[in-house]
Amino acid sequence: MKELLHAIRADDRAAARRSISRWPEFAKKPQVVLEAARFARAEVLELLLDAGADPNALWRNYRPIHAVIQAEPHAERLGSPAAQLECLERLLDHGVDLELGGSWLAVRPLLLAAFSGERELVARLLDAGAKEDFLTDAALGKRARVERALARDPELALARDASTFTALAAAAASRLGEDDAKTAKELLALATTLLDHGADPNAEVRERTHLLPVVYFAIHAGQRNLLELLLARGADPTRVFEASFFRDNREWAELALAHGAKLDLARHDGKPILNELVRWGRVEEALWLIAKGVDLRLRGADGWSALHQAASRGNKRLFVALLAAGADRNAKDDHGLSVLDLARVHRRRELVALLGPAPRRR
Repeated sequence: MKELLHAIRADDRAAARRSISRWPEFAKKPQVVLEAARFARAEVLELLLDAGADPNALWRNYRPIHAVIQAEPHAERLGSPAAQLECLERLLDHGVDLELGGSWLAVRPLLLAAFSGERELVARLLDAGAKEDFLTDAALGKRARVERALARDPELALARDASTFTALAAAAASRLGEDDAKTAKELLALATTLLDHGADPNAEVRERTHLLPVVYFAIHAGQRNLLELLLARGADPTRVFEASFFRDNREWAELALAHGAKLDLARHDGKPILNELVRWGRVEEALWLIAKGVDLRLRGADGWSALHQAASRGNKRLFVALLAAGADRNAKDDHGLSVLDLARVHRRRELVALLGPAPRRR
């Protein structure tokens, strides 16, 4: 199977054809058809489907149609738009189900296409009969339809689908307004209407391992105006930090501060966000937090402070900045290990030197 996967990634169609012919059982493996879809290899995808691959196979929460739309979370496409469309056509020819959930958000293909800003894929899915409802209307920026539906049933503003998305979160997640000012305006207007009808600006969507707030989706979709609307209408500004820092956007973090965000309450995976930024090497974002006066005493997993984390990672720049800002060099974690102990364990000689000479034995 490795040979077939390698051929798909290398776009070696002849090798892929030979592998399928020699080991036809591999063509039915979900990870194989997902890889062809992910790289938008239409010809190989057709060979796999003809050999019995399931067009609705599920592998690591993705189905082939979802992989065509979005190769992986928060990443650029791996194939060209034309190749994506061609793969979609092959899947449609083989009876793909347009209503099954998939991807890291467990949403239907039409919603994922809107969240990915794939306008041509949205149009083709609609032509193919993808179901339209209140949630998709919100994601596609169909303001008039949203308003008519709310007039009939105001409770729709709070409704969720199987993926736990609300219409407000769907509008915030849509990237169809990125290159279309009219759609961006419609998304903002319908979000306002939803809030006027009682939509919760702090409602969370359940992802595989996280609960994501509406502001998270607005930030990832680049919808600053919609983010400002959410903050003005009661969204928790502290939840902005996690998404903005991991999207290289401190401008939006400043916006959150202006709306009363609390640095010391910001978390990532349940841990103080400064500690996590240090852990993942987000140097500039961590330095920004330090400069803004975040509490350096906050502890994460195993009782580690940000200085413990910097000692473990060996990040001299952050280590020096934390010391200069007053981080406690004598702090011990839940196992009794000091910052110096960690620096020694990980052989961070420069950091050990910064902490001063070891105490003399008596």
